[in-house]
Amino acid sequence: MATRWCIGLICALAAGRARAECLGSCADDLAAALFSIVVYGLIGIVLLVMLVRRKWRRAGVWALGTIALLAVGVPLVSQAWGRWTLRGMEGREVVGTPPALAGRTPLLLTLDEYCLDSACEAVMRGRGAAGVHVVLTRALDGLDLIPAVSLAALPLELWVQPVPGGEITRRVLSAAERREAADRIDYLVVTTWPYSSPDAGPIEAALRANPALSGMGESEAVRLLLAPIQPKAGLALASVKPDLLDLTLGDRPLAIPLAPRNRQGAGNGPVGVDAAVGAICPASDPDGICRSLLER
Repeated sequence: MATRWCIGLICALAAGRARAECLGSCADDLAAALFSIVVYGLIGIVLLVMLVRRKWRRAGVWALGTIALLAVGVPLVSQAWGRWTLRGMEGREVVGTPPALAGRTPLLLTLDEYCLDSACEAVMRGRGAAGVHVVLTRALDGLDLIPAVSLAALPLELWVQPVPGGEITRRVLSAAERREAADRIDYLVVTTWPYSSPDAGPIEAALRANPALSGMGESEAVRLLLAPIQPKAGLALASVKPDLLDLTLGDRPLAIPLAPRNRQGAGNGPVGVDAAVGAICPASDPDGICRSLLER
């Protein structure tokens, strides 16, 4: 329960969207926690009465054992399954040597429209005045990304952050500008949002069709993806070969005791941070801010 209060405090200090989503989730968690306390309290009272009364004592012992088995055993089974699933996911992650984005023309796919306190901001810091071509992943909802998709057909925007940590200027590209950009884009970056486990979407659906990622589960989502793409070839996620792929597991195992919404983190952290820093961050990052953004 203390962990939830800490998460709630962090969320309260976070940026707009993070605060809104976290506080909504925390309110639900608090209601579930209060409900669980009341239910377990009532069960405890009933069991205490049964154990005190001699004629009910035997039944009380059996009831106590059964409830303890359910309250502890079911979460332990869930946690064991979670660890097994996590090991399988980690086996599909890729940590190679991606090139520096400063020498590439990247396409950034991100759901982070705020682009703050996240890997998205790290990408912006690294590119600086050169800017980044961006497609918000909400624009991909409902699209089948298994076949190659023309980049010029996507709603490309140009985002520029002239001053590290400063305001990002954003401009929607015209059809002619999209065609010109599609002829130059040669690298793909996919980032997510660090304040909650992302839901798998069309990007993950296409990656599950990629032979290099055989076995990728429906609860696995991309935390960070760096991969080369061929100019003019379009977005072909089903055949992309990642230089770096960091996945996150959406499933969260049950925590002890068994109770509504009482779950614990899957236990997977970022991988390939050093490789990501070398590819994304500017040469001069004296305060380590860019690295810290990639570690979230």
